[in-house]
Amino acid sequence: MRTRLVVWGTNNKDERVLLGISLNPDENKINLVAIPSKDCTEEFYNKMLSQWREGIDLELPASTEKRSLELTMSDSILPEDFRVERSDMIQRAQMEWHFLVLSTKLYRNFKSELEDMGNKIKSLDNYEKSVWVELKGLWDGIQKHIFDRNILRDHSDSLREKSNALFEELKKLRSLVEAEVSEKSTAILNAFNSKLEEINQRLESGGVIKLIFDDLKKIQEEFKSKILVREDRNKLIKKLDEAFNAVREKRNSHSASKEDSDTQGTSGALSRMSSRMKGLEDALRKIEKSIEYDQKDIDFENKRIQSSQGQLEAQIRVAKIKMIEDRIKSKKEKLDELNKIKLTLEKTSDSLKKKEEKRLKKQEEKFHRKEEVEKVRARFEEEIQAKQAEHIEDHEKLEKAAEEIKQSKRPRRSSTKPSYIETELIEQVPETISNTNSEEINLEEEKQEIDKISESLDELIETALEDDNNAPSDETQAPDASSENES
Repeated sequence: MRTRLVVWGTNNKDERVLLGISLNPDENKINLVAIPSKDCTEEFYNKMLSQWREGIDLELPASTEKRSLELTMSDSILPEDFRVERSDMIQRAQMEWHFLVLSTKLYRNFKSELEDMGNKIKSLDNYEKSVWVELKGLWDGIQKHIFDRNILRDHSDSLREKSNALFEELKKLRSLVEAEVSEKSTAILNAFNSKLEEINQRLESGGVIKLIFDDLKKIQEEFKSKILVREDRNKLIKKLDEAFNAVREKRNSHSASKEDSDTQGTSGALSRMSSRMKGLEDALRKIEKSIEYDQKDIDFENKRIQSSQGQLEAQIRVAKIKMIEDRIKSKKEKLDELNKIKLTLEKTSDSLKKKEEKRLKKQEEKFHRKEEVEKVRARFEEEIQAKQAEHIEDHEKLEKAAEEIKQSKRPRRSSTKPSYIETELIEQVPETISNTNSEEINLEEEKQEIDKISESLDELIETALEDDNNAPSDETQAPDASSENES
């Protein structure tokens, strides 16, 4: 807690001055220096901030005005003919300095009591437990005020050092007494160790568990009434625990073992906004929690005021309440500012979420369109491959038909087997002849008909060969003899 302030202000003539305000807690006085701005250089101003404010005295200009005031709760630490730009800083300093003065008085009272206790301890020839209890009660009172933060840290550290030194002196006196107690304690420990070894042997040999457990309880009750040094007591407690655990394990050897189970548990701008919102909400929660703690402190101090021992303690608690109330006011102002920022961030976050939803929707539509295009393309590729396969098959058929026609054009021998086309044509000859017989045609007409069929056959073969030399189309077929006859 600072005891010096440096602020800019104005005097009753509206002249700008540099004010240095310091507290003298021992005399409950406020010392003020007012330095005209014309005599205040940049170098001097920096020294006031870095040196004078930290407790180092400086040589002040000759035009400096000095004043001394009494620190009170009602009157301001700033004279009426001076005004400053930040009045809240002056008000906060007044609350804190009043608390500081009262805390210093409380420190001096405890310091005086510890000095009296030190003189009493020095006069002792042997250790007395009553003095230890008295010192402990005094330290408990000091510790209570330290816990309530009624004493400054430097003062509490000083009181703690003095108390520790007094306790050490009493411990030295007590160690002489403990030497005698230690010998008796060792003998008691050995006696109990023998009893516990006997218990362990009975347990290993299969003795009755209930009787062993009852004997252990008797040993435990007997142990509580004995006086032992701390080290021996801890050893014995550890051995008793081990013995009880061994009996329990033996008794529960047939119980089911416990099972252990382990449980294991978007976009750039939107993500950053979410992080900011989370950080802001954490800050709001911390401030609200801090205000709750401060309010609890005020309630606590109000209760303590009713049971205060002495006027000084009551004054300290009143000063603390005013200081905490000022702190709550400052935190609430920050809380209001953060809530406004939160509303702005929420609006921005909603806007970003809507944009992100639109972007995702467009992306999904684009993905579906692309998927449909891929399906259509795949279907067309399948149809093209099927048609290509059909063309290949038709081409193979045409090649086979052309080959058969070429084979049929070769000179026929009486012993040679007729081709497919010749066979079809020859098979139709009897049919034609039979038709002529039915019409009662004479033999000469039959001969002429056969000659015509032969000529038609030759023309058909020649025509097929000519078509084979040309590029055949997909629909080229072998000539049909029946269609020729019909013509």
